Amino acid sequence: MLRRALIALAVLALCAAPAGARKKSKPKGKPGSAAPARAPASDPEAVATLGRANLAYRAGDFATTFTLASSLEAATLRNRDYAVYLAAQAAFLLGDRDRALPRFRKLAGAGASRFRAIAAWRVADCLWDLGKTDAARKDYERLSGAADAAGDRGVAIYRIGEAWAAGGQKAKAAAAWRRLTLELPAHPLAARAFARLGELGKGVLTARERIARAERLTAGRSWNQALAELALVGDGEPPEIRILRDFWIGETLFHMRRQYARAGELLIQVHDQMGGRAAQALFHGARALSRADRDDEAIRWYGEVVRKYPRTEFAAEAQYLSGWLEYNRGDFRAALPGLEGLLARYPRSKWADDAVWYLGYAHYLLGEHDAALRHLSRLAGHGGELEGGKGRYWQARTLAALGRKDEAIAGLRDLVGRYPFSWYSLLARARLAEAGVTVGPFGDRTPSGAAAARLAAVDEALAADPRIARADELAAAGMAVEAGAELRRGEEAFLREYGAARALPILLDRYRKASNYNRPWRLASAYGGRALDLPADGDARPWWEHAYPQAYRELVEKHQGLGANPPYYLYAIMRKESGFHPHDVSYADAIGLLQMIPPTTRRVAPQVGLEYTDDLLYDPELNIEVGAWYIGHLAEKFKQQIPLAAGSFNSGPRPVMRWLDRYGDRPIDELVELVAFTQTREYMKKVTDAYARYLYLWAGQDYRQPLTVDREYVKNDLDY
Repeated sequence: MLRRALIALAVLALCAAPAGARKKSKPKGKPGSAAPARAPASDPEAVATLGRANLAYRAGDFATTFTLASSLEAATLRNRDYAVYLAAQAAFLLGDRDRALPRFRKLAGAGASRFRAIAAWRVADCLWDLGKTDAARKDYERLSGAADAAGDRGVAIYRIGEAWAAGGQKAKAAAAWRRLTLELPAHPLAARAFARLGELGKGVLTARERIARAERLTAGRSWNQALAELALVGDGEPPEIRILRDFWIGETLFHMRRQYARAGELLIQVHDQMGGRAAQALFHGARALSRADRDDEAIRWYGEVVRKYPRTEFAAEAQYLSGWLEYNRGDFRAALPGLEGLLARYPRSKWADDAVWYLGYAHYLLGEHDAALRHLSRLAGHGGELEGGKGRYWQARTLAALGRKDEAIAGLRDLVGRYPFSWYSLLARARLAEAGVTVGPFGDRTPSGAAAARLAAVDEALAADPRIARADELAAAGMAVEAGAELRRGEEAFLREYGAARALPILLDRYRKASNYNRPWRLASAYGGRALDLPADGDARPWWEHAYPQAYRELVEKHQGLGANPPYYLYAIMRKESGFHPHDVSYADAIGLLQMIPPTTRRVAPQVGLEYTDDLLYDPELNIEVGAWYIGHLAEKFKQQIPLAAGSFNSGPRPVMRWLDRYGDRPIDELVELVAFTQTREYMKKVTDAYARYLYLWAGQDYRQPLTVDREYVKNDLDY
């Protein structure tokens, strides 16, 4: 538990950013020329002491933490709030609320400190533990009502109820506990709040309230709890309640990816009695049946969505899926009417471009190249390496099939120069080589404005700016994660004040010194212009190195040999998975640098001599260790074919085995386009792109994508 608490602190350090800090837009404003306001100098001994206090805190030695940190509260430090926070937290964890409270109050009033919000919650916690329940209640009421509450709203609401009960205000206490029971049903204190309601004689929930709880539980992915709640709504309820219950049972089963057949049948059964949710119920019912491999029924019900609810948000997707399902099961002829119907009925739908693609590719696979060319030429007019690039590549392939070889070669040449290293550029070079035409990774077109923007030398005069000075002080104290957090907090304002040309070099330099690879990658991608489409030398090389870093190099090189990982392959996976963010957590509970999921990690950990714990994947080294074993063994299973190995990490190996069994006699360009999972299909393309760039940048190698597929994968126990 202690280790998890310490990791949570590290997560806080990475994630603490001001409102709007995660927007991708470039900061606006003219470069500043004025000298930066100078931050006060810090005492080197105080900086060293801050570092020792932080190490003691992370080791769980709170007594030493308090002694060291409290000695710094009057020291000359740019980050004195860190010392105050460490002292306050240490006192709190030692149970000394009297010494913690004034320090948290001081931080709660410090407008510039990143600890201001959490400190306000700790003030309330201290007041509560000191028995000052009425004062704590007032604070909890104020804090728990905020949309972006920094503390635990469930604890706050429960304690509000307890405070009212202690004051004899039973009705207000019951209102608080009922609020917790209904609004946060998955919270650990929700059951206790319900029990407290029972003690007041108010522990009865109506059927509608139970359904409302189930809806919130489903939204929070507490699916088993949701189903348990719905099971308490009996058949003796009025018909409208039973219908609503069955709808939410169906929705919950659908979203938890269990019992698809039952989910589909329930949703379809009740859909026409669901009022404003009728289209949703019918659409999700059809999708559930499709996932239960009952595609014929699904297609029929998709047609009913379009017929009965043609103006709803679900109709266009239902029309599209009625064709896509036929395509996905290999009946390309049967796919055409549904896809054509989408373009006829909903030409401005967000699914229109997908329909154009599948129509073009279906005609291509059917050998109807004139029809294919019409659709693929339309797609070729789009921008983007994966959308327009796809259209251009398959337009060229279709032209070649029609015997228009010169046009095909010209199109492929143009594609290579337009989108270097992209999946379709790699394929284009392979097809050109097949035709006896050799072009390099950047093609033979000279891009307009070919010079890369020059990244200036670091202007150390900017180190006097408090935003940089604070980060430098934390780095000097050995608090690299915290240094990165401070840089991120001030990044946009810093760029606005000094302008990108002057500010970027020192930001990139300091982020690297803080072992933060995520921000340099994003900044290089945003500000590097055409540099990443140019050879990685001269002014372009620094942009390349920031965009494709050897992040956590020592750890990667230490552990990559645990599996058959091709050189630089783990970097490509890491870049795509987490963007080098060691505490990233996905919607699917994939965690850390290589986005390993807990169930897989439980099976892998013993293979590398580790004992699984819930916090293992937040540790960069342990994440890379288990990830290197698993990813490398997947690469071995699929004969180090980069698109297939990458796809198996995204979807799991079983679907890739299935696709190889079905389409393994096709060339790689056709096979990848026939991958049924959209996310996996695009993942295969993006990882291969990144891998090719890593090889080019760091090994000086020109990756050539083979067109032939080895369909014989290694048959072993690695099927998870």
